[in-house]
Amino acid sequence: MATVDLARRAEIGRLKRARTRATIIEAALGLVRSKGLESPTIDDFIVAAEVARGTFYNHFETRDELLLALGSHVADAIDELILPHFAGVDDPAQRIAIAIRQFVLAARQHPEWGHILVRTLHGAEGGWSEGMRRGVLADIRKGKRLGRFRFESTQAAVAIGIGALAMAIRTTLTEKTPADFGETMAMLSLRALGVETQEAERIARLPLR
Repeated sequence: MATVDLARRAEIGRLKRARTRATIIEAALGLVRSKGLESPTIDDFIVAAEVARGTFYNHFETRDELLLALGSHVADAIDELILPHFAGVDDPAQRIAIAIRQFVLAARQHPEWGHILVRTLHGAEGGWSEGMRRGVLADIRKGKRLGRFRFESTQAAVAIGIGALAMAIRTTLTEKTPADFGETMAMLSLRALGVETQEAERIARLPLR
């Protein structure tokens, strides 16, 4: 019985910690939305989350660590928006095109998301979150295995893809871009992966579900 109680207590502690972390992240997103990305200090984040300073530092040692968590959170949120569009789509080229278009659209609709992603790119090795990293790598490897993509280095392909996506988001935030900018970026990214121009154009402009 004592073992069960200890296990239950540990589980309650994990859930409480996860809720507190989520509270800090949501408060930080709201602060970034209202004050921008560079202005808020750690003190501002602590006040917005209504947590003690010690509680904040239990979860994030630095401001940059919090920003990286925001980048991961935003990427996962966009991934959730993308998932319905992936339903029934097995072609890795089409999946990558959908993802690029949706990330550009999200940056256009939620500029604070885009600024967070651009700011945290330095910590995004193959994607801003673990889920994104696994998804990108799986689609690229599958595309290579099926002969859909042609490239020599998987590592380079991932780097080019994520780098191009980050620049597409940055351009969307800082310049006036045409309505089909996401489609154009998707087409150029597929070409970089070795897809023929006409096929890349077709895939990039397929209707979204």
